[in-house]
Amino acid sequence: MRDNILKPRGIKSTIVPAATQGCPALPYPAKMDSALESLQNTDLAEEIEAINAIYEPDTLTITNTSTSTGPSTLDLGGSGSSDSSPPSTTIKLQLPEHPHLSFLLGFNSTYPDTPPKILGTASTASRGEGKLAVDVLEDILSRTYQPGAVCLFDLINEAVQAFTELNIGGSATTTTTNNNDTTSHTQPASEELNTENGSHQPLTTRSTTPDHHTFNLTSPPPWILSDVITEKKSVFVGRAAHVTSLDQAKAFLDHLLATEKKVASATHNISAWRIREVKSSTSTAGGSKNGEATEMIVQDCDDDGETAAGGRLLHLMQLMDVWDVVVVVTRWYGGVLLGPDRFRIINAAGRDALVKGGFVKEKTAGEKGKKKGKK
Repeated sequence: MRDNILKPRGIKSTIVPAATQGCPALPYPAKMDSALESLQNTDLAEEIEAINAIYEPDTLTITNTSTSTGPSTLDLGGSGSSDSSPPSTTIKLQLPEHPHLSFLLGFNSTYPDTPPKILGTASTASRGEGKLAVDVLEDILSRTYQPGAVCLFDLINEAVQAFTELNIGGSATTTTTNNNDTTSHTQPASEELNTENGSHQPLTTRSTTPDHHTFNLTSPPPWILSDVITEKKSVFVGRAAHVTSLDQAKAFLDHLLATEKKVASATHNISAWRIREVKSSTSTAGGSKNGEATEMIVQDCDDDGETAAGGRLLHLMQLMDVWDVVVVVTRWYGGVLLGPDRFRIINAAGRDALVKGGFVKEKTAGEKGKKKGKK
């Protein structure tokens, strides 16, 4: 059985297939390939590979595996520096959508049982941002890290949003619009703000970048993310959110594709939803009560080019007896066919998001005992 790798709705995937016969190689530098292969911490190596597939190939770069953090490290005395044991691996994090902001992270050989250390900033957009940037990143790390679980995907995802809201680190438009002075990037605001990431001007960015108001939402969708799953170069991430109507579920999905360019450019976004939608009925000629509430069951799915995957995801939701939830599993194809295993992984990512979001009802002792009653 072969993978169906049709591109969703004409969107081209940015994930380049792995190096095989007739397939181009992943855009990793040779040094990065050798560094990953020599990295003894397999959890960290797989996490780096997954994140560089989801974002850009140079989002995480191994700078060295020695005890030295290098002359470019700006030690700002963060919480990570309080531990006297030097890191066994140093990684440069180039924050997505913030081309001028990068950090140096230290990892012990015991990661993810022990947290990474924020060693300092490798680059900032302007003077005085380094200390604040490190403090913000350390705060995010303290909230996202859990012993025994990799944390970089959650760390990066929250950091991108936080630094955008705080107006720290510049934006991608600043780089593409102007490579000289930061003073000139405000001049073409009316024309240049229509780029993917928008300008970093606090008063103009929000009007051109799609937000929740564009989709008639009162607030951004409260997505709960699963752990990142990597299998033979393919990367899977599940999301789940509480919804009360079909229109809201569709708005959540549209908002996700419009605001997350990496999700929109993924190979597949498989989704499913189960909703008990309550509607009030009006009086009829038959004499029914005015304003009487009726419940309508809405459940459906979207394969997004991955045949039968949506139906399997919906079946999982039925087995788990979850309601008023929309689930979407994003897959970035890595160049190696997975066969039937892809369905198992898609459901695993969806299940993880549902469990993390608390959408699965725990059976009471009475319900558990029903199956063990007297025969």
